[in-house]
Amino acid sequence: MNNFRLGQFSQLLGICAVALGVSSCAPQTEEAEEFRLPISINEVMASLINHSADPIWVAAWRNPQTDEDWRELEHLARQLQLGGSLITIPGTGPVDTMWTGRESWHEYSMALADSAGRAVNAARSKDVELIARAGDEIVEICESCHRDFKPDLPTMNIYGELSPTAEDL
Repeated sequence: MNNFRLGQFSQLLGICAVALGVSSCAPQTEEAEEFRLPISINEVMASLINHSADPIWVAAWRNPQTDEDWRELEHLARQLQLGGSLITIPGTGPVDTMWTGRESWHEYSMALADSAGRAVNAARSKDVELIARAGDEIVEICESCHRDFKPDLPTMNIYGELSPTAEDL
């Protein structure tokens, strides 16, 4: 039995040696190519984050009635959770690299993703109070981030008007 284990170990060492040899032959670049989104962060925010966030924070006013309403909220919350993580990657916008280079940007982005995760759980449990709480958190995070990063023209008028207010409903 020990010979079998020793044989396996020898094979493993041989595979590792080959893998190391092959990787050392690969051309080395001084700097890895940076991954960038194919659109600006502003476009991600206007098309994905606004689109997903608005129905979540409005849900408490509208009080979802059906299983379909709750499934849609869960789906949007999951998109928002993804969007929070996605905007940590610079895109094609003129200030994207500056934004993603700041620690506070990452803190806001991760706080958004975390709050959206709570919205997912609230939608799964069909709890209006929890969805309202998650929606309030999302609004506070978004407004705080906009005050710090985009106090003028929050959406840069990409898709029209800003988010609805209670009076709009």
